[in-house]
Amino acid sequence: MISLKSQKDNSPYTLVESQFTQDGRFGWLLAIWHPEMDLALQEIGTEIRLAIRNSDAATISKAEAQSWLKSFMGDLHWKLHAHLRKTDLKEKGLSVFLGLLYDHELFFVQHGRLFCALSDARKLTHIGNDYRHHQMQTLKKLSLIGLEDKDLPSKVHRVFIGEGHRFIVLSGNLCAKVYTQDRDLHSLDHYIESFSQSDNPLWLILDGQTRLIKPHRRRLSRLQITSSIIILITLLAILYMLFGNRYLDQLFHRTRISVKSKQTLKLGQIPNTLAIDTQNFLKYMERIVNLPARNIELQILWSASLGYSVTAAPVFSLDTIFLPADMNLIAFDKKSRDLKWKKSFEAPISSILYMDNMLMVCLSSNAAYGFREDGSELWQAEMTCPAVASSNINPLRIGAEDDPRLDRPILMIPSQEVISIVDASRGESLSSITFVEDISAISGYDAYASCFYAIVDDALICIQLKIVN
Repeated sequence: MISLKSQKDNSPYTLVESQFTQDGRFGWLLAIWHPEMDLALQEIGTEIRLAIRNSDAATISKAEAQSWLKSFMGDLHWKLHAHLRKTDLKEKGLSVFLGLLYDHELFFVQHGRLFCALSDARKLTHIGNDYRHHQMQTLKKLSLIGLEDKDLPSKVHRVFIGEGHRFIVLSGNLCAKVYTQDRDLHSLDHYIESFSQSDNPLWLILDGQTRLIKPHRRRLSRLQITSSIIILITLLAILYMLFGNRYLDQLFHRTRISVKSKQTLKLGQIPNTLAIDTQNFLKYMERIVNLPARNIELQILWSASLGYSVTAAPVFSLDTIFLPADMNLIAFDKKSRDLKWKKSFEAPISSILYMDNMLMVCLSSNAAYGFREDGSELWQAEMTCPAVASSNINPLRIGAEDDPRLDRPILMIPSQEVISIVDASRGESLSSITFVEDISAISGYDAYASCFYAIVDDALICIQLKIVN
């Protein structure tokens, strides 16, 4: 319940009045303040007191509280406007606070120089209009009741006064004295009461006590829990079909590639059950949501000018593209397309191979080298190396093991100027891309980036395999 902890007014010029039910759960609160002490304020205060007492404030429901407060304050503004015009007051407007209390919830409006705050044992929080610099504001900005000859809008604030909390209403002349001092919040009400002999004081302090009726925690029924799970699964399935494009399958696939590319990871660190569970999960997802690819298209993702002739098909790692150019080996960064490093040899390069996080380079002089991805040398040996391949534009098979978006294998078939994608089982042409210049070399399929790399007229071109499911 809520109890009235303390109140102070300068009767009969200013007043604080309240009315609560016997259990303290419902009621209304009224505070009126004016900087002057004129007998005309007695009659005005009596008129406001009678207006609130004769209203239906005690019977208004919580759902109607906001609209009722706005309507009542609007009517009160026009009633006092004519009355204040006839007085000798220098300031023909009133500061008014009016609140409706429902158990521990308070709906209130504030006009003029009445300011509110909520306090607990740890902090003091200002609610509603800001008291700071109100002395420098014009009367119009203070929104005094009865001052202007036009409708006065009222903003309704809503605050919950919990157990151990205190709701405070102060007149503007006390705010600077109370709010700007670091005080023990447990004794804040006693500190406020020490200003009872100051010039024209007004305050109202409400104390939140133990709730008489505590809200019940509703437990969800079994039907509600089951329905929520079904709705959640349905929404996830819809989102997956709309935006997924087999996203989970690609995520697992790329994760496996990333794990394999880490040199520090050992096979013994990976539980055998992980691979089994992943395969079962992918089969389950494929059976439920995977559909055959409806649209396969080749797109040029980016290109980079090389400035030298590539003599063999490129190979790649997770982050780097390796290009053999006669007696030179060049490493390009996949993301930035910048040169990472370059190495020169005493004989032409016959072939290169990337496997197990190592690049093997074979020369026509029967010398072989092993390099790390950063270009540092691992080993050098004399061995019989394969001759230069007769063609660097061989057909390439791409299956579900290379790209989980595919439900059946496809073929990448290059010719002198055209690269085509063909359905391997039906021979149907799915997509093609044509170049103006001749194609000199094509890499294997980059399963992580879903693309392959072609050398066209001394330019490196990244060709993406776009698959829409």
